[in-house]
Amino acid sequence: MLRLYLTAREYEALLKKQNGLCCVEDCEESDDLIGEHSTPNTWRRAKPDQLMCGACHKVKTLLDIKAIWKVKRLNGEALSQYERRKRYGAQMRGAQFQNPHHKPGAGPWKR
Repeated sequence: MLRLYLTAREYEALLKKQNGLCCVEDCEESDDLIGEHSTPNTWRRAKPDQLMCGACHKVKTLLDIKAIWKVKRLNGEALSQYERRKRYGAQMRGAQFQNPHHKPGAGPWKR
């Protein structure tokens, strides 16, 4: 997906609109603001329309991820946990962990 970035003029306009502060109500941060979408970019492609500090951005991103996957499940694009269990079994099988001290070709006994 192609990412759309703010130009310097657009960034300055948003900064002026928000009085130089993060867009979250209780946050007073004014340094290193990041351009962020009010609606996740996967739903509506557009340039960022608000500025956030790094801490608020992390919280919003986690919430966005949950909302995006919920929409995907409801639209049938992703499996729900019940469908995954039905298809793949009760426990998901992953790759086995390797012993970090094991050397290929070496026996189990130390010499």
